[in-house]
Amino acid sequence: MPKKSKKKKIKPVPKAKRFSPEQADKFLSVLEASSIPKEQIEFAKALISGNEWISQQLERGLLTIAKMRKLFQIQGSEKAASRKSRANHAPSTGSATSPEQSTGEEEKPKGHGRNDSSAYSGAETVTVTHPELTPGSTCPAQACGGRLYEATQPGFVVRVSGAPLATATRYHLQKLRCSVCQAIYTAPLPDGVSDKKYDNQFVAMLMINKYFMSMPLFRQDRLQNYLGMPLPASTQWDLMVAHEPMLNKLHQAFCQDAANGLVLCYDDTSVKVLSEIKAKKQAAKGDKDKHTCFSTGVVSIHENHRCYVFMSNIQVAGAYMADILSLRDPTLDVPIIMCDAISANIPQGISDDLYVLCYCLVHARRQFYELPSGYDDLADRVIDLIGKIYDQEAAVKSLSAQERLAHHKKHSQPIMDELKTYLESQQKEFEPNGVAGTAIHYVLKRFTGLSQFLRHANAPLDNNIVERALKLIIQVRKSSMFYKTLRSAAVASYIQSALYSAAQNDINPCDYMVALLGNEQAVIDSPQAWLPWHYKETLKQRQAVPAKKDLGKSASPDSG
Repeated sequence: MPKKSKKKKIKPVPKAKRFSPEQADKFLSVLEASSIPKEQIEFAKALISGNEWISQQLERGLLTIAKMRKLFQIQGSEKAASRKSRANHAPSTGSATSPEQSTGEEEKPKGHGRNDSSAYSGAETVTVTHPELTPGSTCPAQACGGRLYEATQPGFVVRVSGAPLATATRYHLQKLRCSVCQAIYTAPLPDGVSDKKYDNQFVAMLMINKYFMSMPLFRQDRLQNYLGMPLPASTQWDLMVAHEPMLNKLHQAFCQDAANGLVLCYDDTSVKVLSEIKAKKQAAKGDKDKHTCFSTGVVSIHENHRCYVFMSNIQVAGAYMADILSLRDPTLDVPIIMCDAISANIPQGISDDLYVLCYCLVHARRQFYELPSGYDDLADRVIDLIGKIYDQEAAVKSLSAQERLAHHKKHSQPIMDELKTYLESQQKEFEPNGVAGTAIHYVLKRFTGLSQFLRHANAPLDNNIVERALKLIIQVRKSSMFYKTLRSAAVASYIQSALYSAAQNDINPCDYMVALLGNEQAVIDSPQAWLPWHYKETLKQRQAVPAKKDLGKSASPDSG
């Protein structure tokens, strides 16, 4: 029988007791009159005043998580300096350079300064000529007499204007009624105006706001009502789900492209689906896990692009990854896959000789970063050695895959050997089931997977790329909380895969989605041609076909 996993004991919530300032003063006066050392009395005073301040801030609504983290000196990053600061209970200086070592030159902070006019790539360009002067004219300056010529670089002025998500135009069509037969004649719409109420640009922006920028439908509904443009949440959903067949076909193409990548990084996170939560409550005890839902993210790295696939369903990452790998072209080399070391992330039902499994070095580092104070020598040594590996990785960013492999073999192999030797020597020093022994065992047991970058050219060091991608899913979860059904979760995954893949390949996601919606049947017929890295070429080809037909008609002889 399989071993039952030990459930962690949850500590009960401590009972809070309110006390008045008079009670606090009386308690402190008793302490001062006692024989307790002065240092302990000062410590008790700090505790009481601190608790009193926290209570007051909570009652006034002025206490935030950020303030609490700052108050208790809890660091948000996993930098080595942050861990030492946390272990020593001292605030971090925020800089590794002392004032004596400072060069005296103040560096300009990143992200400060104006955007160049070229940054507004989506802006409409309007060419403005001088109202009075032209190239070749005489210079109007007094006593000059020179000739004007056009400068190679024009002047630039950028004007940004605001607009609501939806703008509507109401057409009042004249109606004429016959006095005899009572027939009604209605004026036609102006040329170029479609009788479609919602255009593709608007539907694309709905998808972006909901599934890319995490704005819930009810919030958009409320905002548009304020702006005098009614847009019910149900209407928004109907407009998006109407394109489900096309989005489903496109998602299948994304999955096929992801399966054929050089490297596949993947992970999952939890997601709430109301229909499955209800089914889980009604299911038998042994079947409850069948209704637990996850959102899986897969990042497939190719030589010239990156493919991002998301799917929210009842499969864990390993089960969904097995479905992706089953689509892989058998003539290709064995893929490299990267995940963290949870057993549920291992591809299920696929032989382990059909892929090269890599484990995340950042997850291994975290085992030592989270060690409590008292294990500083062990933690600092391991973090320092792993940091040296990342120093070598930073040095190979501009190199080819084979050059990167050769560099790591030469410079990173000795570091990994030192790490393994050190952990093996420390393994006997710590209790196997203790926090330090568990961290050491974690690395040594998975050392082959953690060091695949020393044997395979494209093997990554960590799973950070998919961790960043899953932030899209997490921010949508924070704002919208849940999906109603598995179908709505799947539609969200289709849209997120398309938008995020476009954005991460430097393609305007709005333009891309508008092109998909405007060529819906063509996408269904040939979804591979409409992936973000192919769609512009496909559009050119479709536009060239009618042009050739028109050219052929104009060149044909007159039949008369």
